[in-house]
Amino acid sequence: MSLSFQPTANIKLVIWDLDETFWDGTLSEGGIRLIESNLAMVRTLADRGILSSIVSKNDREPVEAVLTQAGIWDHFVFPKISWNSKGSQIADILKQANLRPDNALFIDDNAINIEEARFRFPTMMIAYPHDVLPVLLSLPEAKGKNDREHSRLTQYKQLERKVVEQVESGLDNVEFLRQSDIRLRFDFDIEGNFDRIVELINRSNQLNYTKKRLDTEEALDEFREQMNRHDTFAAAIFASDRYGTHGLIGFYMQQRNERANRLVHYVWSCRMMNAGLEQYVYERLNKPELDVVEPVSNPISVFDVVDWVGEQSGGEDADAGVAKATQLLLLGSCDLTAVASYCSANRREYVNGVKHGIMTRYDDFGFLLGDADAIAASRVLPMLPAWDAAAFAAFDTALSESEIVIVSLFAALKGHHLVTGDGVVVRIHPEGLGHAIDSDPGAAWLADTAFYDITIERKLDLLARSIDRIDRGSPAARHKFLLGANTRDGQKPMRAEDRVLAEGYNAACEALCADRPDWVFVSIDAIITRDKLMDDRHYTRIGYLDIANHLNERIAAAQRKPTSSADPTPGSDRRLSKDPWSLAQFVSQSRKLSRLAIFGNRPKTHFAPIKQAVKLMPFSRILRRKIA
Repeated sequence: MSLSFQPTANIKLVIWDLDETFWDGTLSEGGIRLIESNLAMVRTLADRGILSSIVSKNDREPVEAVLTQAGIWDHFVFPKISWNSKGSQIADILKQANLRPDNALFIDDNAINIEEARFRFPTMMIAYPHDVLPVLLSLPEAKGKNDREHSRLTQYKQLERKVVEQVESGLDNVEFLRQSDIRLRFDFDIEGNFDRIVELINRSNQLNYTKKRLDTEEALDEFREQMNRHDTFAAAIFASDRYGTHGLIGFYMQQRNERANRLVHYVWSCRMMNAGLEQYVYERLNKPELDVVEPVSNPISVFDVVDWVGEQSGGEDADAGVAKATQLLLLGSCDLTAVASYCSANRREYVNGVKHGIMTRYDDFGFLLGDADAIAASRVLPMLPAWDAAAFAAFDTALSESEIVIVSLFAALKGHHLVTGDGVVVRIHPEGLGHAIDSDPGAAWLADTAFYDITIERKLDLLARSIDRIDRGSPAARHKFLLGANTRDGQKPMRAEDRVLAEGYNAACEALCADRPDWVFVSIDAIITRDKLMDDRHYTRIGYLDIANHLNERIAAAQRKPTSSADPTPGSDRRLSKDPWSLAQFVSQSRKLSRLAIFGNRPKTHFAPIKQAVKLMPFSRILRRKIA
């Protein structure tokens, strides 16, 4: 018999024997005497967020009567009171509570029960009463956390009720989940939930898929710095079901841009294990790259489909039911990439992507106003690092079905344009097509391609045509938002020409929205404060969240727009080949450029710096004429 107790992990659950352990005497043989210090200990453990359970060889009814009279029965979760073996009863408790043996302490006075438990659960903490009870509350491993409101006990009592009801219902796990009315709420206020998120990351083992702890100041500083990045998205996840509210049960941190989509943190509380929540959220985030650090109790994907989870908006105590997610369409550049994650999960995004290793853009008048027949037949477009014919065709359907349309086209005013030999127009972004041209100046598709510089006045004409095209193609949309551009200095001064362009774009957008009742101009200058500017084009995570919150408030207040019989057939206006106006002809009427004038912002080849150097030479005009 051991004369001392040495804890091996933090204690989350204490499993009590009753006869000659929790009380003096044997209940089935006569009178017993309750030990007041043990009653007080169970209450103190609950105040610390540490659970208590029972494994006792007795009849349940007299045990429940004694403990109810003592006012302590409701402090126990998953009590197992029967004449079955204690090993099997302990196993049932751990399974139903979704806890590991490592964090459980079993207390019993009988050597046979002690040895059975040690054999069945080698990593569980096991002790005789006289070894552990005098010191239990003083152990650092039993300090728990302040939970005088017994929120943890309440959550596990709800879980207990759920387990009992499932057993009694006779339903299988999936059938039971479908009738449980599970609802998730995504709270993007990380700062307001910071302490609880850090605690979840540091305490959770079974469902902490990345195992990245925040247990040092350096780790916390790195976490805060990561949270401030414009391409970081994160949410605290709260859950409720027909059995009650379960509080903060999950957290993710996602890095998402045109080149990456990965989970930095992905962690869940074991309280909602086996409900498919990890899989639901992972699929909601478009299955990001995830380096799982074993061991974990559940793989991410368990079910064929998770169709029993709904989403809920509002505060932590909201009980408004689950509303159908609004269908959103987002068209634009990196600002919408960031904003999209904080809007409806039911969305279609036409934002930055990657093709042939080069960044592609959808904020392109060619994508909105191009000739559908020319695009479908083009042999050059598949070779370009740009949007493709499939996305062009799919956009019609997405636009016609969307209830909310969010557009950001400031970047469409920047850069030059090319017209392929088979009549397709594509914007040349310096970090996209500009790089491609630099990297492979002898590419076959360049042989019959012309480059043009369009004046700002003509670009604003294309902007108006694009808004009209979106307007005609979205009869189901309740609201259409046109995002403005920032005009203020970020951490570095804004270039004068960029500020003039942004101010002109904002004025044009305001005028376009003023003439169209379904459109709303969204002023970035009014929404994002200066301290949330990373530079003149990028904002902090909170800045993008501020934009999303503004949009979500407007979306929540929007009323469905009645569909008029005069509305066009969705997508019918897209076949501009039958329209006498042609984008390719429009662009070709602009100033033609030599290939030498096109290069990327950040050259990656030896050829690009040579082109830039030549362009700056006094005789460059002569060279350009010859090359053109």
